[in-house]
Amino acid sequence: MNMIMPYSTEDKTVAELSQRLALACGVDMPIAQMISEAAAIHDIGKSKIPRNIINKPSGLSPSERKIIKNHTIWGANMLLGVSGIVGAMSRDIALYHHEKYDGTGYWGKRSSELPFYVHIVTLCDVYVALISPRPYKDGWTKDKALEYIRTNAGKDFNPILAQMFINLVRGERP
Repeated sequence: MNMIMPYSTEDKTVAELSQRLALACGVDMPIAQMISEAAAIHDIGKSKIPRNIINKPSGLSPSERKIIKNHTIWGANMLLGVSGIVGAMSRDIALYHHEKYDGTGYWGKRSSELPFYVHIVTLCDVYVALISPRPYKDGWTKDKALEYIRTNAGKDFNPILAQMFINLVRGERP
């Protein structure tokens, strides 16, 4: 099996939350571990984005947005050498982790077109991005981030999965 290392500390958190959410959904531990391993490298394509764009403290130009959007394609391509189920999951997650439940994400894929594990990682990734500081924003509080997820359930996120995630982060029973 390939040894997969997280791209960043945030990706490690996304991986841990993804495993916990998968388990809360009733996924068996071996599959939940594979989801976690694949989630750990979902943003590897960001390594091809120039640092001046990643660290930009203001809004992005249309050409910079296109570069940011392409990190999903670059990541999926970079993961072509990862074999087995984790490799397939890794490529799906890298390519589609910016898709929204209603089909308005980067590539316009609707929820029904994506594997369930992509929805898990997408939700965890958004939460971690919201609570993490960026050059252009302070990190949100846990409660503010969870409220964003609740408000956007059914639009950005699978509504059942969103509620399970909220319960998980709050320490409530799913």
